[in-house]
Amino acid sequence: MDWHAKMSKALRVASEAARETGNWVLKELPDLRAGEISEKGPRDFVTRLDKGAEKMLMDRILKEFSGDAILSEETPGAIPTADEFWVMDPIDGTNNLIHRYPRWCVGIAYFAGGRPEIAAVFDPIHGELFTCKRDEGVWLNGAPVSVSTVADIGKAYVVSGLPAKCRDDLPAWLAGFGRVSQAVMTTRKSGSAILDLAYVACGRFDGYWEPRLSPWDMAAGSLLVEVAGGLVTDDAGKPWTLSAPGILAANADLHPQLLKLIAP
Repeated sequence: MDWHAKMSKALRVASEAARETGNWVLKELPDLRAGEISEKGPRDFVTRLDKGAEKMLMDRILKEFSGDAILSEETPGAIPTADEFWVMDPIDGTNNLIHRYPRWCVGIAYFAGGRPEIAAVFDPIHGELFTCKRDEGVWLNGAPVSVSTVADIGKAYVVSGLPAKCRDDLPAWLAGFGRVSQAVMTTRKSGSAILDLAYVACGRFDGYWEPRLSPWDMAAGSLLVEVAGGLVTDDAGKPWTLSAPGILAANADLHPQLLKLIAP
């Protein structure tokens, strides 16, 4: 199978798997009970649905790409050293889901040659599927999208986040959040890093940063923003990689302005 055909297949599989899994979670959510929710770490929760979603995704991917390595939130491990591998978050925004706050999604990325090439993000509540093929573009439900053109920091609509488990980072994040809030039009904190990045990619948000994230929180969304015309670095302005501690994503005009405000 040539490169183009393989990437096309990867995008199809990722898109179908994300949609199927997200719709299953949405269908099962009304039946989620307290006994099916556990704390895997301080303020870090997992549910029956997270585990079920991960199994669905893995089964589908390995059926089509037998033998590929997969890095996933509920089966964490080292970043794969293989040339081609998958990174996925079965449910990004589990705390939101537990509280029935409609802000969560399924995120999948396919890496080749050390960088993401394919991404699929599905928000089943709003029926929105964000897809990306590096050399072709970013689409929302099949329509092409791009980052915003807002250049004036005073008119920027910016989102950020800090996981509840990262309390040691709170003082520095609050200081940066305060500086940004004074400079921009408005700020938000939503609880789903992948959707925040997807919203930057389609121009709903002008910028997003978060200082403490896991690879599966950033993999798919970072590609969406980059291919949609934005700039993506870690939150200190260094080149973004899968092992980066955090992320800053925005259009080309706003990225350096936001970096000055959030950098230590």
